[in-house]
Amino acid sequence: GTPRPVAPKPAASAKLPDLETFTLENGLRGVFLRHDAAPVVAVEVWYHVGSKDEPRDRRGSAHMFEHIMFKGTARMRPEEHARFVNGVGGTVNAFTTEDATAYVQIVPATYLDFVLQLEAERMRNLLFRERSIATEREVVKEEIRQQENDPVAKGLLRFLEIAYEKHPYAWTAGGTIADLDRTTPADLKGFYDTYYQPGNALVVVVGQSTLAEVKGLVEKHFGAIPGGPLPPRPADAAPEPPQTKKRREVVEPGQIGIVFAGWKIPEAKHDDIYALQVLSLVMGAGESSRLRHRIKNDPRSIEVGGVDGAAPALVREHPGLFLALGVYRDPKGGDVIEAAIFDEVARIAKKPPTGEELKKAKNQILAGFVFGLDSPLGLAQQIGQSWILTGDPTQWLRDLQAFEKITSADLARVAKTYLTPDRATVVIVPPRGAK
Repeated sequence: GTPRPVAPKPAASAKLPDLETFTLENGLRGVFLRHDAAPVVAVEVWYHVGSKDEPRDRRGSAHMFEHIMFKGTARMRPEEHARFVNGVGGTVNAFTTEDATAYVQIVPATYLDFVLQLEAERMRNLLFRERSIATEREVVKEEIRQQENDPVAKGLLRFLEIAYEKHPYAWTAGGTIADLDRTTPADLKGFYDTYYQPGNALVVVVGQSTLAEVKGLVEKHFGAIPGGPLPPRPADAAPEPPQTKKRREVVEPGQIGIVFAGWKIPEAKHDDIYALQVLSLVMGAGESSRLRHRIKNDPRSIEVGGVDGAAPALVREHPGLFLALGVYRDPKGGDVIEAAIFDEVARIAKKPPTGEELKKAKNQILAGFVFGLDSPLGLAQQIGQSWILTGDPTQWLRDLQAFEKITSADLARVAKTYLTPDRATVVIVPPRGAK
């Protein structure tokens, strides 16, 4: 036949990488992104299970796997996974969030086959030995103790407990000592059989390879693992009721004072998330951002030893949080800093950001995006995160256009809608010496 003309790609998307996705018969999803800058591959396995999927009396289970997954299978000795990867010049890592658990490695491209074999082995054949679990439990408990000795970390944990009355975002992936002591190898094995299965996982490969090779190897190593039923989602049955009254608590003092203020925001898939993320930068990223500038330069704030401010947006699979933090030194400063935070938030709604402020925030987003395109690990991270938060591993490629469309009016609107005084939660960690 005659060759058909190929329409040129619009310039805006020409820079975007081409993602290839595939699904095996057992439900395992795979994503490949070719990246030739260096002869390496990043291989990540993301499991759609995090601390929000834990039973309420077994908090910390999801995080335990970050440790147990390196403790050996029927064919692999404890710590051998990491030793093998390090031995070929690669690195390994793992992390747990409220929504996900991810296992990460980057290796020379020739070892792709080997790493996929290792990952398939622990998706299927993990061992739950009483003794090694007891050892790991103590390691995790020690991490919790360190948090408990840090008033700021403790203040944030208390903040989450107050902000979420029903939803499991009330706790973090860290877990609690009492729950970990209650958690048996049989409990962990049950959790593994439920969530660590092909239909609940995504294998991401970014680097020097081809789709045919990646698909062939994923099929070869993971294809025979039986798929299971869709796992239960306890958090779906515990939606957070709307908050109608400000919640506020002063907790025990720390080295330095900090005010945590926060508001619930919609889930990651909601359209308003883009405006809220831009607002977070306008408020708290860079010296000239509104909240940081206010706390560092306002005379009343200087008087109470105002140190710094930040405004991170915690975007989650379920409704997350917009935080505004103020750090200060003076024992009497809590009320002043709290008032400054609420005043700045109210001002956004009344006096929307200038074109200059908006442009700066968008440039920060663009720079972060472009910078991330250079790194196989950064790209793999974006893909996994996108799948967990939206169900679509390619969604992040469309985010830039969505951010581009945000206007100052959008920022004022989301501030008015979500960041209202009666939807706020405040926890104050006063500095030592406070009365």
